[in-house]
Formats: sequence, structure tokens, C-alpha cells
Amino acid sequence: MHDVAAQFRAKCQGSRGVVGYLSESYYGGPYPTELLAPEAFRFGRARIAAADLTRRLPDALYEIETRELGFSYSAEGERNAKRMQQEFREFVALCAHKEEETGIPCLIVTSL
Repeated sequence: MHDVAAQFRAKCQGSRGVVGYLSESYYGGPYPTELLAPEAFRFGRARIAAADLTRRLPDALYEIETRELGFSYSAEGERNAKRMQQEFREFVALCAHKEEETGIPCLIVTSL
């Protein structure tokens, strides 16, 4: 229950990845979260091995940078891209930690 409360607070305040919550702007795909966890989007939820998330992370980070800076460069866009990239890194690190701790890949749930 503590994890759910932390995710809800993070949704409202930021610093999401470290507590297992990711979000992104809805201004057109491809979406970095879909690159990171495609099977979760296909089925609404999926257990995904940390090794798979780690392998996909560079593509998701690149997509974040492309989306945030693709239309026009700005210092704010660069800050947003770096913040989002850090959230994705923290999310993958959390999943790896939880998988190592429990021996079970994390269940990733999506909502649109």
C-alpha cells in the first residue's frame, strides 16, 4: 500500500521514476513508454524482466530527447528532456532492484 500512495503523490508532484510511476506528454507518438514496455501496452499489463527494460532504455531515452527537442530547441525543453530521462533511468533501476529482491519481474500496468 505504501508504494501505491507514493506513486499517487509522485503523479501529483514529480520525481516519478524512483517510485515506479512514469508519464509523458500526449502530443503524438511514438511514446518512450511504449518503447520501454511494449508488451504492457499490448495487454494492459505485463511482467517485464529488468534485463529487457535495461536493453530498451537507450531507445526510450533517445525518443525522449527527440520528442522534447525535435520541434525547436529551448533551454526549458532541454531541462524537461533531462528530467524525463532521469525518471526513466530511476524507473528501470527500481524495477531491477525489485526483481533482484523478489526474484520476480515487475508487473508494469499501463493506462492511456
